[in-house]
Amino acid sequence: MSIPAVEESWARIDAWLTRHAPLTHATLRPPAAQADIEAAERTLGVAFHPGPRHGQVGRSFDEDMLSYAHWPSLRHVLADFADALERARPFFGRIPLAVEGKLLWEEERTVPADPVSPLTHATTLTEPESEPPAPRRPVFAYPEGDSPPQAPAAQGSQRLFFIRTGRPRPEPLPDQPDVAFAEGLTPAEMLRRLGAIPATVRPRDRRQAQRAVESPWAAHRPLVRAGTAGGWAYATIEGGAAQFARPGVLRALSAGTRVVVLTRQGPEVALAFAEDGVPCPAEDTRRVMSPREGNHAGGPWARRAGVDLWPGSTAAYTDFLAVLEEEFGIAYDPDEEGPTELNSALVLPLLDDLPEREPEACVRDFDLAGLVERTPPRRLRTAVAAQLARLAVETHLDAHPEVTEALDRIRHGLPVDCDQDDPLAVRMRTLVAEVHATRTMLYGGDSGPVSEDDLTAWVARSDAADALRAFLRLPLPVAAQAVLQRRISLHWRDELAADLRGT
Repeated sequence: MSIPAVEESWARIDAWLTRHAPLTHATLRPPAAQADIEAAERTLGVAFHPGPRHGQVGRSFDEDMLSYAHWPSLRHVLADFADALERARPFFGRIPLAVEGKLLWEEERTVPADPVSPLTHATTLTEPESEPPAPRRPVFAYPEGDSPPQAPAAQGSQRLFFIRTGRPRPEPLPDQPDVAFAEGLTPAEMLRRLGAIPATVRPRDRRQAQRAVESPWAAHRPLVRAGTAGGWAYATIEGGAAQFARPGVLRALSAGTRVVVLTRQGPEVALAFAEDGVPCPAEDTRRVMSPREGNHAGGPWARRAGVDLWPGSTAAYTDFLAVLEEEFGIAYDPDEEGPTELNSALVLPLLDDLPEREPEACVRDFDLAGLVERTPPRRLRTAVAAQLARLAVETHLDAHPEVTEALDRIRHGLPVDCDQDDPLAVRMRTLVAEVHATRTMLYGGDSGPVSEDDLTAWVARSDAADALRAFLRLPLPVAAQAVLQRRISLHWRDELAADLRGT
């Protein structure tokens, strides 16, 4: 295949930019003057290629675009660049677009329509019921009347025998789970507020719970056990991502009551509080930090093997247990309640809070502030709702009936419920759990049935669901930013213009 000369490719680039993106064309540096070229040749002691020598030295685009990393020469770079402009072909994985006189680049993306669901796969698996039996030494029976062989009698000399013995195993360290206490609630209500999955509710002791949550059956979802301590209900998290320090969880647990939470995450031990749905300020949380000791590997199993990576945290946790009893009358001993079978369940984690923020003035080189300023609020809301529906289609979020119902209600101007226990929010929480499980399986060395394409699909759906929740809960300009930032279609700007016109 013949590669065009540099000057030919430059001419094609100039022509395309002049016609379709004159504002970008105007930002290019002009060709170097002939005298400057000749002076550079004399200084360097070289002769430039005839193409660049006759007027193209000094022209520039985005340096990322014209890197030689994937091309053998400047001729190849410029030829491919010209082809990308003229034929709207990918260049470095992005597509060139002419928008209002400017050259813009959009990433070419696709979202798989039918990803593998780790949560659905987990329903085909069986929860491990109990600890595996400890290995036993074999017992050999001797025939009746026989006796075990005796050691030979010493015959004038001594013999040296070696006996292999194992190293003594250290005792497991005390159990110190994250635990939340809620005054006046029942264990069943604690589980409900935490998002317990009804089909997984059953009595488990701590070891059964830990074995269950570490198995593929759990699909990397947290598992909690709930009991009572005096006039308080409590819940312990036995595995999975930490939950009790999250503001949304503190609000859910403390609605109509007060809550105390003791958490231990590596070097940090914290005692946090919440009352009537309001978490305490961060400065009122009591914290103790401790340095790590030793070079052992970490993980929940380390404590069960007697390895204490943060002995300062171990001591601080014990001290906070004393504080719970002194200040709140809560007598709680994790080691004592560990062997007790308590009602427990996997939980579908509650949604994170939506961040409060000001909308950005520009989104993907689009003047969002100008759009908001010049567009009547009702028309803008209708257009953003239409963009949201397009986003749901291109990410396949509309495959879920709760979403299609919500979009239909939005289109007809009807209210949409999206509290944590509402079907729409449960779907959103499920999508977050799909993302977490898929990512953990891929990057945790146990990929199972999932692939990178599956992760791409779940992330796209979960992000689109976040945009939907922003539309329902946040000011319209912030919601518009969330929706437009996630659009996948290369022609979303044209579609937005059509939605603003109502066509």
